[in-house]
Amino acid sequence: MKRCLLLGLLLVLVAGVASAADDPLATLRPGHPRLLCTDDDLAAARAAAASDPLRAAVHARVIALAEAELSSKSVVHVLVGPRLLDQSRTCLRRVLTCAFAYRLTGDARFAERAVREMLTAARFPDWNPSHFLDVAEMATALAIGYDWLYSTLSDDDRATVRDALRRHALAFAPAAYGPPGATGAPTRSSDRRLHFVTAHHNWNQVCNTGLLAAALALADEEPDLARTVIAGARRSLPLAMKAYEPDGAYPEGPGYWTYGTSYNVLGIALLESALGTDLGLSQMPSFDRAALYRMHIEGPIGLAFNHADGGARIGPSPAYTWLATRYGHTTARAQSRASLAAVLGATKPEGENDRLAALHAIWFPTLPGTAAVGQAPLDVRFRGRVELAIFRSAWNQTNAVFLGFKAGSNEVNHAHLDLGSFVLDADGVRWSHDLGPDNYNLPAYFGAKRWSYYRLNNLSHSTLTLGDALQDPRAAAPLVRYLSTPERAHAVADLTAAYPKKSEKLLRGVALLDRQQVLVQDDIHGLAPGVTLTWRMLTEASVRIEEQGRVATLTQKGRTLRLDLLAPGAAVFTTRAARPPTSEERQNTGFSEVRIELPGAPQPSDVRVAVTLTPVGSAWRRPATPSSLPSLTTWSGELER
Repeated sequence: MKRCLLLGLLLVLVAGVASAADDPLATLRPGHPRLLCTDDDLAAARAAAASDPLRAAVHARVIALAEAELSSKSVVHVLVGPRLLDQSRTCLRRVLTCAFAYRLTGDARFAERAVREMLTAARFPDWNPSHFLDVAEMATALAIGYDWLYSTLSDDDRATVRDALRRHALAFAPAAYGPPGATGAPTRSSDRRLHFVTAHHNWNQVCNTGLLAAALALADEEPDLARTVIAGARRSLPLAMKAYEPDGAYPEGPGYWTYGTSYNVLGIALLESALGTDLGLSQMPSFDRAALYRMHIEGPIGLAFNHADGGARIGPSPAYTWLATRYGHTTARAQSRASLAAVLGATKPEGENDRLAALHAIWFPTLPGTAAVGQAPLDVRFRGRVELAIFRSAWNQTNAVFLGFKAGSNEVNHAHLDLGSFVLDADGVRWSHDLGPDNYNLPAYFGAKRWSYYRLNNLSHSTLTLGDALQDPRAAAPLVRYLSTPERAHAVADLTAAYPKKSEKLLRGVALLDRQQVLVQDDIHGLAPGVTLTWRMLTEASVRIEEQGRVATLTQKGRTLRLDLLAPGAAVFTTRAARPPTSEERQNTGFSEVRIELPGAPQPSDVRVAVTLTPVGSAWRRPATPSSLPSLTTWSGELER
C-alpha cells in the first residue's frame, strides 16, 4: 500500500514538472504585486535600510523624486522626429518612481500621480508602433504600474490599463513571434515594425522585455497571449545575448550597454519574480561577464570609454548591481555601490532623469565584505565584434592614468568609424575624448548620410587617417598583440582594412609605460604614392605648441599634459577647432584637434609616427624619453587569430 502511495506521489511530482515545462504559467505567482518586488521583498528592503544609511538614502531619494513629480504635467502624444520615445520614457520614470514611493510610504498622493500618468498614456490613440521601442517602454511603465498599484486601482481604471496593454502592445505578439522556424529559431515577421524579434542588438532586449512585462502583468487575465510572448521572447532574447560573447563586452558601447543590458536584466528578473524561473536565460554564455565590461569601461573620474553612440558619463546602474550580485563579482558590486553613493552624495546629483532609478531600491548593492575594486586587474582585453584594450595605473585613485583603445568591427549597431581611437584620463582630467553621438534626428542619421557627420566618422576621433578617406564601414581591425606587466602594458591593432588600398600594412600600437606615460605609435608600410597622413587627438584642453612644433602642452583645470613628437623628424604639431562641416551638427564648442599632418610621397613609403603623452606636475616624475622605437611587429604578446 505504501509503495502504491509513494509511486502515486512520484507520478504526481513528475506530472507537475512536465506541466511546468510545457506550460510556463503553471508556476505563475498568484495575485499582485508579483513583478520584481513582492510585499515581502519590500518589507525586507525597509528593514535593511535601518542598518544601511546608503539604502535609506536611496529610499529617501525615490520619495523626493516622487514629490517633485506631483505637480508635473502628464505625457502627451507628440512625436519628435519618428519617435514617441521621450514620452514613453517620461511615463516610465514617473510611474516607477511614484508607484514605488507609494509602496514605501503609503502616501496616496504618489499612487494617484502614478495612476494619472498611466491613464493618460492608456488613452493615447497608439504608442507609435512604427518605432517599437516606444511601445516597449510605455508597456513596461503601465505593466509594472498595474502590478504594483493593483490594490489601489478602481475596477474601471484596471480595465482601462488592461485594454491599453492589450491593444497597444500585446496585440502585436502573434505577428511578432508566430510559430518558430524549422530549427526552433525565431522567424522574421512580415511586419517591418517587428524586426526586433530577429535583431542582435538593444532593440531585441528592450522590445522583448516590454512585451514580457505586459504579458506577465496580465498573465492570469490573458493567458494565451502571455504564453505566446514568453515562448517568443525565450527564442528571441538569446540572439541579442550572443553579443556579450566571449568576454562580456557590449559592441554598442557603454551607453547602450546601460540601455540594452538594463532591459535584458529586467526581462530575466520579471520572469523570475512572476514564474520562479528565467527559462535558462541567465545561463547564456558570457552574460555572467557583462558586469566586468561595465566595471573596466569606466575610468577613474567617472567617465567611460564611450565608443559608439553614447556619452561618456554613464552613472550608476541597477542592472550593474544585479549582474554583480548574481554572478558573484564582489569588486564590481563595490564599484556599483561607490558610484551610487557618489551620485546620492552630490549637491546637484546627475542621473535624476534615469527612468529605472527606483530599481536601485530593489537591486541594491549591499556591502561586499572585504573585497575592494582595487583587487581587479589593471589591464584587460575584450574580444568579440568590438575588440578593446583598457589600461590603468591604479584603481580607486581619481588622478590615475586610464587608457582605452578601440579595435574590432565597424559593422555593429550604433558604431562610429573609430578604429584605432583612444581616450586618455590622467591627473583627474580627460585629455583625449570621444565626442559621442550627434542628434538622432539629423537627416538619415542611421541611413545614407551617417558617415558624413563629423562626430560619427574618423575625422573626429583620436586616430590616424590616410588621405582624406573615411574608414571602410565594413572594415574590421583585429588586436594582434596584447601585453600586461607591472612595468609595461600595450596593445597593437591592424588597421590595414580600414583604408583599403592606401597601404600594404597599417599598425597602431598604444603602450602604458611605467604606469604613467602613454606611447602612441603608428607603423605604416607601403603607404601608397601621394597619400597624405593625419594624426589626430580630440581634446577639451587649451593647447600651446612649443619647441618648433615638436611639443604640444595641454592645460586644463590646473593640470598639464605634455605631448612629445618623437617621429618622424620633419613633422610638427598643429591645432584647429573641432568644427563640423554643417551648422546643423553639434558644434563641439571648446574642443580642438591636435594634429600631425604629413604630405604624400611620390613613391611607396614606410612611415612611423610616434607620440608620448606625459602628465606633468609634482605628483608625477618626468620619465625618460623612449631611447628607441622598435617596430610594432616586434612588440611582444602576439595573439592567435
